[in-house]
Amino acid sequence: MSDDTRFAWIMDDSMPRSEALWDREILRTERFVAVPSAGSLVAGWTLIVPRRPMLNLSQTDAEEREELDAIATRIADWLVPRGQEIYFFEHGSRTVGSLTGCGVDQAHLHIVPLPFDLIAAATARTEAGIVWRDAREIEPPLDTLPVEGEYVALWSRADRRTMIGAVTEPVSQWIRRVIADELGIGAQWNYRSYPQLNRVRETLAMLRPLQTVAAEE
Repeated sequence: MSDDTRFAWIMDDSMPRSEALWDREILRTERFVAVPSAGSLVAGWTLIVPRRPMLNLSQTDAEEREELDAIATRIADWLVPRGQEIYFFEHGSRTVGSLTGCGVDQAHLHIVPLPFDLIAAATARTEAGIVWRDAREIEPPLDTLPVEGEYVALWSRADRRTMIGAVTEPVSQWIRRVIADELGIGAQWNYRSYPQLNRVRETLAMLRPLQTVAAEE
């Protein structure tokens, strides 16, 4: 996996993409592409990537945020029958090569179904020097993203609970580490070392009908 060019094909249609499972499109809209997440710790883990360069989603404009919310909601609603809560999160970096960006210098939103409360698990942790603020009173969550400083943004589908964390001590793939610990597979947090191909295949199979529905619309 080449992290520095991983999403180049999304931003430039003339660029070749790898044959990796995690580079197979789930959905494409005017401004975004959805793909399965490399290193999926659970089936259904999906990324939504902007089709123009940006380091974090606070750099989206109003039209992009509206479209992103629509595609994220569509994927999340498709995952609901799994009987788990659906969470959205972003590691918002500000500089190329930042640990907060997890080795991918392009904004992307994570959508993940989980059998536990990710917000409670994340906000209970003390590493990474994250200072949390509750933004649940502001709708939609994408409008709460800070325009300065690195951050972690986290919200739930069910009740739109939204927590924004200001990052003072960047840690690579921090939310992945939290999820891996809660699932009892803490050593497998790193998507580079554990690509989790079986779960990527499950994600593609789960969400493949969305491609057919989108094509018919």
